[in-house]
Amino acid sequence: MKLIKSEIKKLVFNKSLYFFLAICLTLNLALIAVTGGERSYIKYIGEITANAGDRINRSFLNYVSALPDSEFIDRLTAACAGAGKIFDSFDAAALGRNWYYDEYYIKSSFLHRMLYEKYEKLNNSVKLLNSENADLSVYGADATGNFHEALFTYTLKALMIEGFILISLLTIHIMGIERQSLTESIIYSSRRGRALVKDKMCAAWIVNTGCILLLYGSTLAFFFSVWDIGGLWEANVSSCFHLVTDVDLPFLKPFLTWTSFTVREYFTATLLLEAALLLVWQLISSCIGILCGSSAKGFLTAAACLTGPYFLPFVFKSLSCGWSFYINTFSISMLTLNQHLWFTDMGVYELLPWQETLSAGIHLSVCVPLFFTAIKIFKRRELM
Repeated sequence: MKLIKSEIKKLVFNKSLYFFLAICLTLNLALIAVTGGERSYIKYIGEITANAGDRINRSFLNYVSALPDSEFIDRLTAACAGAGKIFDSFDAAALGRNWYYDEYYIKSSFLHRMLYEKYEKLNNSVKLLNSENADLSVYGADATGNFHEALFTYTLKALMIEGFILISLLTIHIMGIERQSLTESIIYSSRRGRALVKDKMCAAWIVNTGCILLLYGSTLAFFFSVWDIGGLWEANVSSCFHLVTDVDLPFLKPFLTWTSFTVREYFTATLLLEAALLLVWQLISSCIGILCGSSAKGFLTAAACLTGPYFLPFVFKSLSCGWSFYINTFSISMLTLNQHLWFTDMGVYELLPWQETLSAGIHLSVCVPLFFTAIKIFKRRELM
């Protein structure tokens, strides 16, 4: 325990850590401020749905029509007048048949069939959403896209990327301290010295957890002080107002989730999956730090692991390598890129329902034994 405390001090007393945290918090606060243009309108809608309910029905419309004049009443009335059922005649299978096609998986009949089958299964979700009148959810009315992007596309994605960078920096740095101070041969010459790697990893995990909680807690506290969403927590994220862009489609499509999610449930599920991916990256960074030896090699390796999968899809698509393209969709980088579409069909980047959660489970099942294997290798290999 004393050694763990000593290793924690090495990280906590590092001034660059606080500089990095300050930069992250500053960027996050600026991002929230820039994307908060509809906050007054969202607050207004939240107050109404807290009293009148979230579904656009006769009682809701009567409630809105009886409201006193305000700067937002005409806008909300017009938005609700244009809302309606979209899931009662929606055919999700048509997306697979008519739009998501050949250029990605044409050379693999198996993957092609998986794509079609996924959208056929999505029709079951459409039926569920239709039965719950999810499409009639007010959510944020015509400002739904702005709010959802501000929270899920920008804020939560930024926090996860910052968490990845922080984990890499601290975990790899703590393993390279002895090499930098030229005390590696002295410390690791004994059996107990080699066991110090466990203390280092425990210290890195503790400090990383504390810093990430600080980042998430401070940023989200500021976000919800800017965006007072009130009754929107119980809105359904698959509202008819929530349409998303897909680069492979010439039109906007509904935000089709595999099951019915309220904003509260979707927010919680996203946080849990982000926590799982951060844990995965902690394990990967630990393996890199333990096996690479020097901090420079470790940082380069971590950077390659994170950025490489972003560029590979262009190569695989041009070469018509369907299997390689699909396997790459399981990478942490691609999951992060598509974070704002988690728990939906995710277009060509998902062939299995709930693939993002399956991917996190696969990563954990692989990285945990790799982590303990890396420790064993470190204890046995020649470091000189």
